[in-house]
Amino acid sequence: MSRRDAGRDRRSSEPKRGARRGRALAGDGGLPKYEPDIALRSIEGHLTRTGTQVMAWYRLAAQAWSFRSDSQREILIRQIAAQLGELQGRWLHLRVTTRPYPVHMWAESFDHNALGRMPDVAGALGWDGFLEGEQRHLMGLSMSDKEVFLGIEVSGRSMLDRWVERAAPVLGKVAPAAVRAELAALSSEVGHLDALVSGSGLDAVPASADDIAWLMHRSCALGLPAPRTLSVVPGGVGRWETEDLAAFTDGVDMHQEPYAPTVRVIGRLRAQTVSRNVAVLSVGLMEGLRIPEVDDPWMQHSDRLPFPVEWSARIYVRRPDEVAGELQRQMGKVRSQIRHYTHDHDLDPPMSLARQAERVLEVEDELTSGLTQLNTRLYGWWRIAVSGKDEAEAISRAQQVLDVYRPKVQVEHPEAQYRYAREFIPGEPLASTAYRRRGSVTWAASAVPAATASVGDRRGIMIGETCTATRRPVAWDPWLAQEVRRASGLTAVVGGLGSGKSFLTGVIVYKTLRAGARWTVLDPSGPLAQLTRLPELAPFSRHINLLRADPGILNPYRVVAEPRPEHFADEEDPERAWRRERSLAAATRRRLVLDVLTGLLPYDVARIPHTRIVLLRAVREVGGATDRHPGQVIDALRRHAREGEEHAGVVADFLEERRELPQAALLFPDTSRDDPWQADRDYRLTVLTMQGMTLPRPGSPREEWTDGEALAVELLNLASWLTQRTIYEADRNLRKGVALDETHFLSQVPTGKVLIDRLARDSRKFNVRAMFASQLAGDLLRVSGFASLVNAVFVGRTDDEEAQTEALRLLKVPHGVGYEQMLGTLSPRPRHDDRPDDTPRQFIFADGHGGVEKIRIDLEAPHLEHVREALDTNPDASRVSARGVPAATGPAAVRAPDEPAPRHAPLAPPVGRFVRPGPDLGSDLGDDLDDEFTDLDDPDGLLTGDRGGPGGDASDHYGRPGPELRHDEHLDLAGDVDPGDDDSVHGGNGHAGLDQDRVRAAGEAVR
Repeated sequence: MSRRDAGRDRRSSEPKRGARRGRALAGDGGLPKYEPDIALRSIEGHLTRTGTQVMAWYRLAAQAWSFRSDSQREILIRQIAAQLGELQGRWLHLRVTTRPYPVHMWAESFDHNALGRMPDVAGALGWDGFLEGEQRHLMGLSMSDKEVFLGIEVSGRSMLDRWVERAAPVLGKVAPAAVRAELAALSSEVGHLDALVSGSGLDAVPASADDIAWLMHRSCALGLPAPRTLSVVPGGVGRWETEDLAAFTDGVDMHQEPYAPTVRVIGRLRAQTVSRNVAVLSVGLMEGLRIPEVDDPWMQHSDRLPFPVEWSARIYVRRPDEVAGELQRQMGKVRSQIRHYTHDHDLDPPMSLARQAERVLEVEDELTSGLTQLNTRLYGWWRIAVSGKDEAEAISRAQQVLDVYRPKVQVEHPEAQYRYAREFIPGEPLASTAYRRRGSVTWAASAVPAATASVGDRRGIMIGETCTATRRPVAWDPWLAQEVRRASGLTAVVGGLGSGKSFLTGVIVYKTLRAGARWTVLDPSGPLAQLTRLPELAPFSRHINLLRADPGILNPYRVVAEPRPEHFADEEDPERAWRRERSLAAATRRRLVLDVLTGLLPYDVARIPHTRIVLLRAVREVGGATDRHPGQVIDALRRHAREGEEHAGVVADFLEERRELPQAALLFPDTSRDDPWQADRDYRLTVLTMQGMTLPRPGSPREEWTDGEALAVELLNLASWLTQRTIYEADRNLRKGVALDETHFLSQVPTGKVLIDRLARDSRKFNVRAMFASQLAGDLLRVSGFASLVNAVFVGRTDDEEAQTEALRLLKVPHGVGYEQMLGTLSPRPRHDDRPDDTPRQFIFADGHGGVEKIRIDLEAPHLEHVREALDTNPDASRVSARGVPAATGPAAVRAPDEPAPRHAPLAPPVGRFVRPGPDLGSDLGDDLDDEFTDLDDPDGLLTGDRGGPGGDASDHYGRPGPELRHDEHLDLAGDVDPGDDDSVHGGNGHAGLDQDRVRAAGEAVR
């Protein structure tokens, strides 16, 4: 109501009410009208309104750029260009801002996700201290996430539109159909834009109320420190009236001194007055960039800077008819100039003029052929804003921006900084048409503003930070794949010597233990055993040196877990499923015993076909029950020898000799003792080591292994099988982990491959994160199905070219496009640096759901200094205070009990939400298991006479005979050992003192 109307009403009512003339009535007629300092007038949902324009705002999804092939990157650019081309005739406002990494949100998610964590230990680092230390460390890193918003003009607002909006309450009563039609038309257009930008490329979603509030705050308070938290409108309210916009503008003042190179922004932050100087730059002339072949997206260059950078771009997508007319005029100018040179002065035109004419013709051809969306032209203005605590720091940062874009992109520092800074606020007019850039939508799309480093999740442990163009924390939940995405828990850790595989494994094991997981770690060399000595882990841990453990701890019949009936309660036929799984477990034990005993034999005996035959018959006679042991197989061989099988006696003699070795006692149990694994279920961490064991050189052929090395490989295989016992004996819903080192030897053992495959397939069903560490990715790729089942991959420094290609295959990223060289540059170290190499290691991390980035492992937080020292494997003489006396004292010297370990009191059972029905061991198994049992009974077809392949010697990595050799074939094996060749008998194959007579007897037995 106008003031005149209000006064007229008051005058007409005064005589009736007997009031004095001129007396004002209660109401809002005399209130002052609020006018915002900005052009924006209202916000409704993701729509913003000014006096002349309505824009819809969207939040763009982050786009991965690293470790993608050029063809994949070109497809992304074309998809973005096609979406921009559909916006012809519209103004766009692109805003790139940053948000501090939400440490408090991560901490809440991590704390909520830490289910069943272990109790605190008095005097040691507790859970609250651990979580607080992680948060403080993250806050000190000052890392942020990039957020990209795109505003799209919905419609221009004429004077009639503005009048209709003001009169909407009245028109809604007089002509409601007209108002509904106008609102429906606007809603239809917004819905069309929502669907258009949601496709692949921009992958945009309508901005939420929180997003709009954050964007307005970062724009109106340009350059001021971002608050950790931001209060927005209450939930369910998505509309800001004109008066509500004061929440973004009050308390912020922006002003500029005459001719000053920066604008000063003053505001309130956490009840304190804060000021910053902001320098606004504009993108100028640009050379022809080759994206993606040579150059990165040009807007991504600013991500390399160690301080936040704000972007604002105003873009107008032109209609083809507008461009065609301009091209005709431009072509006419160029032709006139060429004619002026050639006809008027008989001179050759400059080459620059010829290039202009050629380019005009190319653009004209683009507009008249091919996909119209990709050839659409646009023009726009790209502004960059950086801030500093004072003018000097702001100018210094502006200079760094100029340097990072040189020499291909010219960045200008214009005058009128105040008006340029206001451009960053949604709805504000363009400050100046200076530095306008023209190009195609493909050129604009090649900036890829949403390109960033995105890997990991927001609820797992902190393992490090990205070290590419964008620096972000990397959190990873090892059980997210199994519990949420229904994927495998298989993880590969690959890298050469000194690449940091053990350190990375220790970081993951320690932090997930604190969060409630259970781990069994096989670390042959032993550095990870230091984790069991940490005060907060010692009461819940045990370290077992297998080479000093009780006899029989690696009995092949005991390392394979026995299925439990309760695991199959949810099957259609629980009894049948349980018996089926028991048969498979028994067949696995028989195959494991057969491989282990064959591996214990000298190479010259193991390669005789009849050796495997007599062993297979003895193993089948003993059976596959859990109460058997390898000594019974030797007894069966003796019985067969007495029955006329001479070669069985030869094999038994060799096995008896191996049985006398100290390490071989681990295979043969002492029946007078209790089962050493009877009480192992109360431990959160079990570390198995084999310190003192000598493994063969990786890649060396089987015939070059010594007796000790051959035995070490078999013990490593059995120890690996031992780690999986706890998986099948615990509740399948508990979060469990298995970490295996030196797995490149497992890939050479048939039963080792079976173990890897079994852990890979059962990891999802039993909620297991299985980590396999190896020096070469090719060792893991040789396991059938490993590449298709692997979920997460860590690749450290790798120098060999072939190994680099295989590592990229494991990462599932393109090879042959230049990424191989990057693997050789991980964890760089100065050549002439004599200091200890304790710098954090770098890895290429594939998180299993699309993210692949280069990361840096971080364990530098002060509260984890004792963990860092425990995982430090570098030798240091200063750690020894006297000869043979360690210098470590105090809590850090607490040691977990070695085997045999005293029995601890049972830990408190998990809370009720962990207890669920038992595991389903057979639900994912096919109907071909009966055939698999037959294969395990006679895997090489030696008893049935079946050949496994056509022709040739198909021996495995041990030199064991393949299925093509029949036991009744005439084969002169005595000639394989030359009595006169000492190297072949004593030194060549490493078997000192080999009995040549028994080898000849083995050959005669075949005849």
